[in-house]
Amino acid sequence: MAHDTGIAQRTVLIESDSLEQTAAARENAAHQKALTTLSDGAERDLRITDGIN
Repeated sequence: MAHDTGIAQRTVLIESDSLEQTAAARENAAHQKALTTLSDGAERDLRITDGIN
């Protein structure tokens, strides 16, 4: 359910120990293979940001 100017779409939040760990996971061979396999099967918008403690 979306409210105000929200867009009804899936959002996934993943927490990791560091930005470096997250960036490394993005460049991981298994992740790259999955992106190749999925090709244009979905529109993806990945954002990596520093969290708050």
